Amino acid sequence: MKKLLVIILIGFTLLFSECKKYPEGPSISFRSKKERIANNWKLQKYIENDVDKTADFNNINTKWNLLTTKEGAYTITREFFGVATTTEKGTWALTAGNKNFALTPTSISAGTLPSPSSWQILKLFEKEFWVRSYDSNNKKIEYHLIPQ
Repeated sequence: MKKLLVIILIGFTLLFSECKKYPEGPSISFRSKKERIANNWKLQKYIENDVDKTADFNNINTKWNLLTTKEGAYTITREFFGVATTTEKGTWALTAGNKNFALTPTSISAGTLPSPSSWQILKLFEKEFWVRSYDSNNKKIEYHLIPQ
């Protein structure tokens, strides 16, 4: 009986230590990645090169949200300086072994259609979604999102 208990404990230890796909977690989830991504997200924190720039981001983007569906559609709505609003729509997919969140824009209400982008997933909980990317100047950008 003790051998069985030891085997079970070793199995659980290996299971939980190997399941952590993202640097910030979770170790295990009973909801699929697509179900956890599908939400109406708002910005909690914006970080550039490890410096919290949330206040600066919010001064420019007076409203910002990311709406994602399980089927792989997304909409980003931005309001600049409380005056001009733009809506970007497109598709999203998990890439690089489900470690990246890739956005492919298909339309935008004003301005130039952005290029496709890919974001490393740092944390993917039902109520927290953190992603990181590097811009063309190698500036590290992180979005920490929570449900609207």
